[in-house]
Amino acid sequence: MASTMDTPFVSVVVPTRARPQFLRNCLVSLLKLDYPGDRYEIIVVEDGTEEGQKVTEEVRQVSAVPVRYKRIPHSGAATSRNVGLQLATGEIVAFIDDDGMAVPGWLRRHVEGLLEDGVAGVGGRVSPEYPEPVLEAEMGVGGDLKWSGFNASPVRVQEVDHLPGGNMAFWRKALLEVRGLDTRYTRRGSWREDTDLCVRLRHKGYRLLYDGEAQIIHRAARWMNPWERLRPGLVWAMTRDDAYFRAKNYGWSGVWGSVRSALTSIKSRLVQAAANLFLISVHLLAWIPGAMKGLRNKNDPFGTLGEE
Repeated sequence: MASTMDTPFVSVVVPTRARPQFLRNCLVSLLKLDYPGDRYEIIVVEDGTEEGQKVTEEVRQVSAVPVRYKRIPHSGAATSRNVGLQLATGEIVAFIDDDGMAVPGWLRRHVEGLLEDGVAGVGGRVSPEYPEPVLEAEMGVGGDLKWSGFNASPVRVQEVDHLPGGNMAFWRKALLEVRGLDTRYTRRGSWREDTDLCVRLRHKGYRLLYDGEAQIIHRAARWMNPWERLRPGLVWAMTRDDAYFRAKNYGWSGVWGSVRSALTSIKSRLVQAAANLFLISVHLLAWIPGAMKGLRNKNDPFGTLGEE
């Protein structure tokens, strides 16, 4: 894309917390975009940690694109994004999580979508693996998400009800009109504050688009540690955020929706617990015959080719 004064200036906001290597990869990918380098800036907002400052400074030294850094007390993803919005000088504000890497056409595709009539926000794929041809991203009764996952790559740009928080861009004036993201979601969970933003923009009459080509490569760092899903504090925060989102936006219908969701989650956890107890028994029993067989063949240096 050739640079002209008509090309919208974009502020790319990268919230980060204690993941310097992921942040480095993300920032390097943002320097390789096919968007004019004089028409975007990068703003790193670090949420309560300090490892990202050195990384940001190292990238700034080799970047032709303006790169800025802001450290804030630990406040959660919504506050980090709002701080980036306040610092942004662009007409458009794009958000990418620190564990994502943008493909070269990422920003260009976002901007092209935002230039359509009535569009306030555009989102895209968060993973290159196993793309699905059909996307479903609608809001159901009581705040239920009808969601096929943001790994979809439909054949054309599609209008949706909500966007993926780690890969989305908006007109700055639209974000200011709805006063940005709601910071009353928990710091720990930061769950559904992005969907909340989309619901409020839709209530204002704005359109939201999903473009499968506006893609990032996503490591999903938050869930790489399986113990993360078992921490009571995180489960509490995410459940609380879900109930808050539903009740705030859908009233009593949302309250009952959160009850249904909680009961479904409890049932799922009970089934998983029973299955895990069974598998623990299998693990404990299976190693015995394996170890005994290995000890019997300990001194046999040969394979079994040709044996009857």
